[in-house]
Amino acid sequence: MTDKQLKAKRTSFLIKNLLKGFLYLAILLGLFFILKQYYSEQERQEWFGAIYNNPHLVMSIFVASEILFGVIPPEVFMLWSLETGWIGSYFISIGMLSVISYAAGYFNFRIGLFINHRSNVLKTRNRFIQKYIVLFKEYGAFLVIVAAISPIPFSLIALLGGTAGLSKRKYLLFSLLRIVRFFVYAYVLWLIQG
Repeated sequence: MTDKQLKAKRTSFLIKNLLKGFLYLAILLGLFFILKQYYSEQERQEWFGAIYNNPHLVMSIFVASEILFGVIPPEVFMLWSLETGWIGSYFISIGMLSVISYAAGYFNFRIGLFINHRSNVLKTRNRFIQKYIVLFKEYGAFLVIVAAISPIPFSLIALLGGTAGLSKRKYLLFSLLRIVRFFVYAYVLWLIQG
């Protein structure tokens, strides 16, 4: 494959995953607006109040989700932050959330480095993980960029990056786009909500 073909393939892969991210964001916003439109504040409080009004619990769930491969989309927590203001002004809380996500990715990257030659992670038969191992073999460090800004599980790619021996400097630099993603998505949510 020529450099030009590889660049075109990477660009196509990036655009496809960015579009998926905005589609997921649109679906989440649709659900959010349906809940606001058809259910009263009191009904929503009954359903989600125990979690919604407990910032320590929400932040614990966020940290766990970010470490465990993004089980819950971060946009859910951005919406929570926008609605409640529990952890400060909106963009300060987005900054906190983005740094936590970045740190969770780095934590998984370090685990990957640690288990690099001590484990058979790359030989797993788990289809979910295998899919991303194949992508990592195909795209290498570029996959960190795509995972940082799209719905691809960022922490899993960070773990695979460490396991595959990606340089720490390259990982830290490429994964900074995670913070950019948080602010771009948060800004979109803020515009739509405002």
